[in-house]
Amino acid sequence: MAGGKMGKLPNVTRDQLSKENQALFDRIYSGVRTPGGGGPYAMLIHSPAMAGHFDAVEDFFRNNSKLDQVDKELIILTITRAMNVRFPWSRHEIRAKQVGMRPEALETLRANAPLDALNTHERLIIEMTRALLHERRMPDEMFARAQAELGNERLVDAIGLVAYYNFISMVSRTFDLGVPPGTVTF
Repeated sequence: MAGGKMGKLPNVTRDQLSKENQALFDRIYSGVRTPGGGGPYAMLIHSPAMAGHFDAVEDFFRNNSKLDQVDKELIILTITRAMNVRFPWSRHEIRAKQVGMRPEALETLRANAPLDALNTHERLIIEMTRALLHERRMPDEMFARAQAELGNERLVDAIGLVAYYNFISMVSRTFDLGVPPGTVTF
């Protein structure tokens, strides 16, 4: 997609950026992302400094957060499903399977089904994420359960991840980031 268009904005190539922003581009695309491969950062790079700051946040969640890998994917998939955003869902469904998310949890989220098939930990993570997404807060009883289950550091990380993926989902939705033809999401 280099030089093409992934969403509502044209892709930005490295050569179109200043030397300073080329270094930022190189950092953003040094990991799991592919230049011109689409996704939220194909849109965010139109504001290179902002993209760099959000990349640092994502790097924290990917490499330094104390949250369990499955919990991260439960949070991300809960948000992307609630917001009906297919691009991040398609990427994180793959990761969820790689890190060992139970198929029952994945399919419950995909179907927007009742949480009856889930264990108490999975239910708590999903209910907490939904409360933060829809109510912008957790009821006191839920907060107490989440704090007891996760501890303070992982609870704060979870709330931060909800906020970050709310942003990523909003970018994906606003700029109409689609998925490759034939990709099954929900």
